[in-house]
Amino acid sequence: MKNPTIPVVIAAGGLGTRVAGWSRLLPKEFRPVGGQPGLLHVLEEAVAGGAERAVVVHHPYYAGFYAWPCHALSPDAHRRYQEAAGTWQIGPQPAAGLDVEFMAQRGRYADLTSVLNGSVHLRTGNLAFAFADNVDATHSALATLLEQTDPEHPAVLTAPFDVAGAAQHGVVMCTGTGPVRTMVGLVEKPGPVEAARLLDEHGPDNLRLLQGRGRTTPGLVHHFAATARHAGRAEPKLSLAVAGYARNHVVQVVTGDLMVDLGVPEPSAEVGVA
Repeated sequence: MKNPTIPVVIAAGGLGTRVAGWSRLLPKEFRPVGGQPGLLHVLEEAVAGGAERAVVVHHPYYAGFYAWPCHALSPDAHRRYQEAAGTWQIGPQPAAGLDVEFMAQRGRYADLTSVLNGSVHLRTGNLAFAFADNVDATHSALATLLEQTDPEHPAVLTAPFDVAGAAQHGVVMCTGTGPVRTMVGLVEKPGPVEAARLLDEHGPDNLRLLQGRGRTTPGLVHHFAATARHAGRAEPKLSLAVAGYARNHVVQVVTGDLMVDLGVPEPSAEVGVA
């Protein structure tokens, strides 16, 4: 199914507390994957998905740092870098053709808040979202999601289920057959016992691991806003908000590959391409 071009909100509002040894100095979305910052992979993925506009919603703590990527990804930055380096052989311009904006997140930290901030900024509820700390080095995740789904309904990207990975992901229960399923429930980061129970109850073909990609509709964004208003002091979880919406509406589920999680501590500074 072919979708019209829609903008992308890149949720980068976290402080990287799982890798806090260096995240106070560098946003985790700039952690290298395959030789380039993770965020740049996400921007290239947006281009591959057909996006022409993207907004990166980052934590206010990093506002000073983000002045640099705003400068480095400006339309004329590639030429100016080539002149400064004295060479014209540094490869193509990154994320060429994509209008990228950066904005500090307003409100408490949550990926749901980032998506709402981006929706207000872009003035639309029809958008794709991507978590900046989940990286697909093949740049195909958003394209897979958008090309396979019906734009009339929200959709999320998942990976095949395994018990070991369940503790780091939302586990989606789905129904149907074929490449596009329908969400019927979600358990957020279950432990081994709960994951084993889900496997026994639903079977592996009806379970998926939620990845940091999705597409919204105005109805889902309205539901996100209502969820945020009623969350009290608790952090409103985007995954649980999607699951709540799925109780009464169709949410499509597409299966892709497991992504690199930039928030997981690693012994080395470089994250390899999976």
